[in-house]
Amino acid sequence: MKIVDLSVLVQNSPSEPMKIKMHRLTHDKGAKKYCRGLLWNRRLPLFQRISTFLWKVFSGNWLKPSDFPNSQFLSLDTVTLTTHMGTHVDAPIHYGPLCEGKEARSIDDLPLEWFFAEAVRLDLRHKKIGNNITAKDLEEALAAIPYTLKANVIVLIWTGTDKKWGTPSYFREAPGLDRSAVEWLVKQGIKIVGIDTYGMDRPFDIMVAEFLKTRDPNILWPAHFFGRESEYVHLERLANLELLPSCGFKVSCFPIKLKGLDASWVRAVALIDEE
Repeated sequence: MKIVDLSVLVQNSPSEPMKIKMHRLTHDKGAKKYCRGLLWNRRLPLFQRISTFLWKVFSGNWLKPSDFPNSQFLSLDTVTLTTHMGTHVDAPIHYGPLCEGKEARSIDDLPLEWFFAEAVRLDLRHKKIGNNITAKDLEEALAAIPYTLKANVIVLIWTGTDKKWGTPSYFREAPGLDRSAVEWLVKQGIKIVGIDTYGMDRPFDIMVAEFLKTRDPNILWPAHFFGRESEYVHLERLANLELLPSCGFKVSCFPIKLKGLDASWVRAVALIDEE
């Protein structure tokens, strides 16, 4: 079996307007901090803390940094970032508070069966920057394979935009799905739609510029807002779709079990049977 990595790196990049912050407690500092923590037990009353501290210091009955190999303990990274950086899955609650008239589900509420399934790749590389990908476009791409779409298949939209990853143009230059495309997929029983662009909709500045000219609210984030009407999820910022066949493979994109959150980072991979 061949495994193809479909994920981009979670990192600060010209392609990401959002930023990640990382602080590392190093092996050297970790040894000192851990040993200090053993000396000073904050759960005890103050008098007991002081007496216990003095006893440990004068008796030598405590763990010292030099007790670790090379005086080094374990590192510890603390990371701050949004749930929408890197390759990730949007949950219904991201689109709005209600879905199908009920409280929208968060990422931890979604069935695991959705995230490991047969997949199909639809070639939409001919769509230009700012173009809408319509239901007709999807039907034509499907007919070109050919492949019979089934419920719960993961549909991957291949635009080739991931080749701009690492540049500012990745965020600004891409096509995106319109309402008709999403509605058509959901009516086929599709629960996960993936794409190799920054988001499922067209770039932000393109949508906003058109809205300011027309004042038509249907222009703004139609793929996302359709998720208020029918439950489905986005798999965004995929990569390496050119390494996949059109069909005959599976995708694994399990989200992290984050309580109540609107999205999760995933390590999306394709599994191709080479027999």
